Amino acid sequence: MKLVLVAPPWNSLYRPSIQIATLAALSTEEQGDPISAVYGYLDWFEYAVGFLECDPEQFAAVYDTIGEELYGLGVGDWIFGGGLPGAGDADEASATAEYGAFLREQGVDEEIVADVLRLREAAPRFVADLAERLVDDGAECFGFTTSFSQLVPSLAIAVAIKERAPDRLVLLGGANCDRPMGQAVMHAYPFVDAVVEGEGEQAVNALTRAKSVDDLAAVPGIVLRHEDGLRTALPSIQPVESAPVPKYDAYFERLESLPWGDLIAPHVALPFQMSRGCWWGEKLQCTFCGENGSGMVYRSKPGSQLVDTLRTLTERHGAFNTYAVDTILAKNDNGLAALADAEVDITTFFEVKANLGPREVGELRAAGVTMVQPGIESLSSGALKLLRKGATSWHNLRFLVLCQELGIDAQWNLLSAMPDESAEMLEEQLRLIPFITHLAPPSTVSKVRVDRYSPYFEKPDEFGIELRGPEKKYRFIHRGEGVDRTALAYSFEHGQQAGKERDDDAAMLALRRRLGARVGLWKKLHAQSRFSFRFGPNVTVVHDYRPHVGTGRTVLRGADDLLFRSLVHGGRLMQAVGRVGEQTGTPESRLHERVSEWAACGWVHLEGRRGLVLAVRDGMRDELGRAAALRGSDAES
Repeated sequence: MKLVLVAPPWNSLYRPSIQIATLAALSTEEQGDPISAVYGYLDWFEYAVGFLECDPEQFAAVYDTIGEELYGLGVGDWIFGGGLPGAGDADEASATAEYGAFLREQGVDEEIVADVLRLREAAPRFVADLAERLVDDGAECFGFTTSFSQLVPSLAIAVAIKERAPDRLVLLGGANCDRPMGQAVMHAYPFVDAVVEGEGEQAVNALTRAKSVDDLAAVPGIVLRHEDGLRTALPSIQPVESAPVPKYDAYFERLESLPWGDLIAPHVALPFQMSRGCWWGEKLQCTFCGENGSGMVYRSKPGSQLVDTLRTLTERHGAFNTYAVDTILAKNDNGLAALADAEVDITTFFEVKANLGPREVGELRAAGVTMVQPGIESLSSGALKLLRKGATSWHNLRFLVLCQELGIDAQWNLLSAMPDESAEMLEEQLRLIPFITHLAPPSTVSKVRVDRYSPYFEKPDEFGIELRGPEKKYRFIHRGEGVDRTALAYSFEHGQQAGKERDDDAAMLALRRRLGARVGLWKKLHAQSRFSFRFGPNVTVVHDYRPHVGTGRTVLRGADDLLFRSLVHGGRLMQAVGRVGEQTGTPESRLHERVSEWAACGWVHLEGRRGLVLAVRDGMRDELGRAAALRGSDAES
């Protein structure tokens, strides 16, 4: 069966779809009919620029805003929803007015709202044109990848294909089709012939060898229509080692033909995958995390494949920026040491746990990791325990210090309003923030969500959560009569159960607003905030120019110098004080007083038996020189 894989809007313009590229690569490894890949989101970019008659660079920014920042409001899905069955039954003008009002209530900028409403007008013609082109290709089956805001665009294109060629097979897969959401899609939208629950390699191999739909009945993970219901073959967990290196040729061919391809090409990052699932989630799943769905089981490729994979991708496509889609970096055998020793100019991104020590962070930077997404979530150890993060504020601050020192861009979010959050958890972060404005601020401050597959969703009673149905955005996205929005939804409205003890709601709301405002100030001050130190022979010079709290230039000698050095990148207080006292003859009580003074002015963060210097070392070396020094350090992990 000839198969076309489609990546619809709103995949990042700057990243080819690893989902369809990995599956397309199977056609070179398995027997069967050919597989081709269509990058529909690049087609949409070109079409929308022409429809809006706007500057392509300007629309690229609008595209990013819709695809990433406004995902939580369902904007990308709503734009393509006008052509779905049931949506046309309502008055389009009324639907547009209601959704525009909804966006304004959420604080969306009026210019963005206007662009969104106009793009809704553009979508039907684009969908029709793309569907006609796909049908003319002659393929017997069309498979759509659906993650984030790709579900409704996929459905819109799929129904247009079926209107033109009812005999063609339409199949959906991806995160939006994981159990039980995929079956809900089939119940709500009868034109969808099948969905793939879980990983897609087995399904695609079967499709390319199949002569008819009947040949797919027993394929793991495929849900088919059968008589008046659905026939489901349970998905199986695949060994990640068998996944081929993604084949991105079709993306670069389309990019080359795009009139404004040179606007995108310099910023392309090539996605790759070294693991699936989450080793931390297998042990103790974070309370709010539903990211892995039914694929939590952790599997990792041998670290030796990392260099080979990146070499294959970069040599094939001539792009040196890469992007790991792994949920979490492997604890052991992750291949970073070999990548660092390869001394190539490849840069990459990983999601990591924030309790990595100096040696591990040094290895990240030496391997070309210039951006990370650490699961920081909070700077309160109490809140982190509630979230089951397996880290403390001390770990998170050390990680931010190391990233600042090594020039690694740490992209992280700050969460609040989790069940059992206390006023003290918010207040300790309010007290801390003025002392860390030199470190990377969070990208966003938001209330914790309840997502499908998360412990909050699966066991709400355990956390005192009352589920109140799908988030409001789903009322606008799925408008058809009889559609089960609860089964289709990923994110849910929630509150605390009646009678559960809590701090005063008004007081907590005020504290959360103060926290958001203080983070806003942190972002404004970050560029001008400086808190660093330099080591000399038997002397340390501290430069503290943090706005509002800085102490200026200070020279440390003798016991103060040794004590400060012992807490750089973290150290145990009793050991540090005992060692410095023995070396210098300084009374331990005096050294403890000094640590308390440093903690009061935000030089040192204390937690339990450990202390951490919050200043960043400025050794007058480049980041790679510092990384090499840390890789060989024996600091505590």
